[in-house]
Amino acid sequence: MDEQMQKKINELDKIKDTFFQLRRAFIEDQMKEFSYSLTATKYSVLKMLFENHKCMVVDISNKMGLTSGATTTLLNQLEKDKLIERMRDANDRRVVWIVLSEDGKELIETILGKRDYFWMEMLSTLEKEEQEEYIRLLKKIEAGIRAKVK
Repeated sequence: MDEQMQKKINELDKIKDTFFQLRRAFIEDQMKEFSYSLTATKYSVLKMLFENHKCMVVDISNKMGLTSGATTTLLNQLEKDKLIERMRDANDRRVVWIVLSEDGKELIETILGKRDYFWMEMLSTLEKEEQEEYIRLLKKIEAGIRAKVK
């Protein structure tokens, strides 16, 4: 690897570290504000349910890369906090859907609103065209990584 490429990689690594530190600090800050003992994984499950409206346990396990036992434990904790509900399917009683409770919806909407504000602040340092270019480049990188992982 040539010296210039190594320099670019080092710069990217520093930027990545900064983003991850800021994101972690943001999530931790948001969690302090609520009486729930939310972790990044619980937040991800709540966000997934918010986006999909309902999921089966296997969907959550697969998406999160968790064992069924770990997923059940996580869902039990979220249910205990009254953030999710388990609902039987009307047509097939064997199927159990996981949905957000009203408290869960309110919580995730609040957190997502704050997340949006965080990203707006981050992007506000760029001009509109730069924002679009930045997002385009990140999508291109993401697509390249996904293609190699498959």
